[in-house]
Amino acid sequence: MLRFITALMGAFLLMQSAFADTARPEIGKYVFGYRGQEGAMVWMMRIGPKAANEALVQVSHVDNDIDGQIFLCKVKALQEGEKSYSTVIKGESFELLRLKGGNGSLHIPDEQATWSVAYSNELSDSDVANPEYFLTAYQKQLAGK
Repeated sequence: MLRFITALMGAFLLMQSAFADTARPEIGKYVFGYRGQEGAMVWMMRIGPKAANEALVQVSHVDNDIDGQIFLCKVKALQEGEKSYSTVIKGESFELLRLKGGNGSLHIPDEQATWSVAYSNELSDSDVANPEYFLTAYQKQLAGK
């Protein structure tokens, strides 16, 4: 019995040290929610230092392969406060989202039309908009690949 407990404690310590080595990146303080046409939702949060210009973006409630996926996007400042959020989808660079002043357009792969989105206080203030949970979901998604 003593050997079993010792082995169990050893395994626990190994698992704990393995998780301790996995550093969590810096993230923004908030997850911002946007509502779009036909019930589409977009969730967005900064990841990494501000200077890295990267964000996690999740699109949900769309009838497309990207539904529910979280993408690491490069954020590019455009003219007059407009920002472009681009990622790689199917091996190619793709502009997923473009925002300006709380409104913007969502681009869905394999669809020609763009969807209008607008900032939502309700989504952004909900319990779902938790930065730590959002990062954990993204890391689990990466681990599942």
